[in-house]
Amino acid sequence: MGDKEKNVREIFNSIQDKYDFLDTLISMGQDERWRRFMVKNLELKDNLDVLDCGAGTGKLTRQIIEACGTCSTTCLDVTDSMFRPKLFPNTRFIVASAEHIPLPDESVDRVVSAFLTRNLENVDNYFSEVHRILRKNGIFINLDIFDPEIPVYRQFFSLYFYRMMPRIGNRMTGSKSYSYLAQSVKNFYDHETLETKIRNSGITLEISRPFMLGSVYVHKGVKR
Repeated sequence: MGDKEKNVREIFNSIQDKYDFLDTLISMGQDERWRRFMVKNLELKDNLDVLDCGAGTGKLTRQIIEACGTCSTTCLDVTDSMFRPKLFPNTRFIVASAEHIPLPDESVDRVVSAFLTRNLENVDNYFSEVHRILRKNGIFINLDIFDPEIPVYRQFFSLYFYRMMPRIGNRMTGSKSYSYLAQSVKNFYDHETLETKIRNSGITLEISRPFMLGSVYVHKGVKR
């Protein structure tokens, strides 16, 4: 486990009881809408194997189960402190790095991740693992936050996300975790670079959908 991954693990352990509330607050209530878009584009059918990487509290997993009751769901995260197994009795949970997924080659039909990639030590390793474990024609959908490109909105986003949000999050959690989470966006790739990395893994990119004026992107790819 790299230093960044250890840091991320400690951060999410420290904010696990307030993460869902703050996630919704900071996204202005839009995070559920983004997840619904992801699930809709997963093209779920009966008895598919679905892996949620960086599952956290299971907000995305919950929507997958609601959309496909016969699908087999697995959650993967570097920590189990946020997960609520009693709420997901038929879901398997794996404590592991998304850069080294302990699943066989071509063993899942769908892979999803929300707010994961900017917290990884090496995102190329993750995309390579996604390609490895996906079956042919399997679908991968990723959601994350990016610096927006529109100049005026970029200024507003910088004020809100890099100054106001960390103060609110840190005060409510009694930690400096949200300062790190804000910085992880500032230090992350732009959405076009991430798209190139998805393609370089062998996954065919089919959808690049911006939300909130380009501060959030959902990327959908298929293993051909």
